Amino acid sequence: MADLRVNFLGIEFKNPVLAASAEPTSSVENLKKVIESGVGGLVLKTITDSEAMRSLSSQTRWRFLDEEHRVCRGEIPRLFTLYGRTGLQEKGPREWMREIKELQPLARDEDCVMIGSIASTGIDGWVKLAQICEEAGLRIIELNFGCPHPSQMEGMKTGMLVGQDKDLAAEVVGAVTESVAVPVMVKLTPQVADVAEMARVVVEAGAAGVTLTNRFVGFLVDVDTGKPLLYGTAGVGGPWVKPLTLRWIYQVYRDLGIPISGSNGVYDARDVLEFMMTGATVVQMCSAVMAHGYKWFTKTIRDLEEMLDRRGYHSVREIIGIAARNALSYEEMSRIPKEKAVIIKDLCVDCGRCVESCFYGAMRYEDGEITIKEGNCKGCGICVCVCPKGAITLVQ
Repeated sequence: MADLRVNFLGIEFKNPVLAASAEPTSSVENLKKVIESGVGGLVLKTITDSEAMRSLSSQTRWRFLDEEHRVCRGEIPRLFTLYGRTGLQEKGPREWMREIKELQPLARDEDCVMIGSIASTGIDGWVKLAQICEEAGLRIIELNFGCPHPSQMEGMKTGMLVGQDKDLAAEVVGAVTESVAVPVMVKLTPQVADVAEMARVVVEAGAAGVTLTNRFVGFLVDVDTGKPLLYGTAGVGGPWVKPLTLRWIYQVYRDLGIPISGSNGVYDARDVLEFMMTGATVVQMCSAVMAHGYKWFTKTIRDLEEMLDRRGYHSVREIIGIAARNALSYEEMSRIPKEKAVIIKDLCVDCGRCVESCFYGAMRYEDGEITIKEGNCKGCGICVCVCPKGAITLVQ
């Protein structure tokens, strides 16, 4: 069987599947289930020294939405949207860390790496929270610079507002990394012009790696009532967002070559493979587990091992970044041999669907059959996708 072990930030994980900082890691009862599911590690629900940030959790709201953004009732589709609003860990930092210390023996027995997550409203607060995590025996600390429910609380930016401010982000990272000996990584918001640039800023300030990325902020409407769904803005994530996250993982891996924890858009083992092939070393999961339960972690790990075996990999480490390294620039793409569409006459039923979707005038309906004006064909591939009979292929 394929070896699932990876080394991330100098620490060995028995497998690359991690539980993200969210509801599944928000209580001792939940954490026991996560640890026993077989994950390689977990990120605890974010602790904070701000009572206002903790109180947000009393207004927690979640909705699973289908492809038409309607609230799901029983059936949750593969490409669902997780739409919701929640706060940070409701318990005080020291109370929560006392409970975490009691979990350490179970985590060690199950070889599960526990990672702290912190957020504060002041530099001193960030430092103190990091030290509390280190004192509790947590081996990595994640700085939450991506929470999609930020505000100007107690005189300082919080959540994604920190992750949008280069100077403040660098100041926080510098202060924290100087105050603790354990590795520090930063969870970044996708809601900046250039996530890779923010990654460069926090790494130059002392971060050992980054988590890419937190959720977006969205707004949805109930057309029957004319009111916002969940009263106003909410966080947006789920499997549909995968291509957006992978773009930034690819760019950060390519340009910076730093350790990456992937998050936001992972549904199953196939997605874990895609995240790792793009450049992530470990992959955090949340929304699919919230939809299907803790057993989803176990299934994902088992499926990941089987998928690696089927593809002939001896170790999951072999796949890290291989897609990113194979990616071409636009200039390199221009030198790829041209492709053109070809009709397989035995399969074609002359339905005309390809004609309707050809915007280059290549697919034509003439004398009762579909033909191709080759000089017009760009080899774009739309016709291949819309043909109901698989009667069109692309050739160089």
